[in-house]
Amino acid sequence: MVLMFLCCVMAAGCLADDRISPDGMPSNEFLEEVNGSLEYYDALVQSDPENAEAWFIRGMYYNNFYEQYDEAMVSCEKALELDPEYAGAWFLKGVILTNTGKKDEAKGCFDNATKYDISLISLVPT
Repeated sequence: MVLMFLCCVMAAGCLADDRISPDGMPSNEFLEEVNGSLEYYDALVQSDPENAEAWFIRGMYYNNFYEQYDEAMVSCEKALELDPEYAGAWFLKGVILTNTGKKDEAKGCFDNATKYDISLISLVPT
């Protein structure tokens, strides 16, 4: 449950990192970790394409660090195809839709997320 919470907070863009300078620029160390993680999850979904969690986390990275919302949505949709009751994936889909200005569509995703994991209710944007 704690992992789910951290993933959702991260997906919502609320997790601060002290390797971000006051002017908002990430350090080289931070960027290397992010890129390394993305490469890891790209490779993981290629080696285990039935792993919903890997698709979910890959989607978070594309959403958070690359603002590649189309690719993030592809990952999210794949996670939901593999596990239609994956609350975190529903929440992430809502975040991606919110990030792309589709707040009305996002509401249904947040509703599904909280249907499968009520503890996410406090994270749903108002």
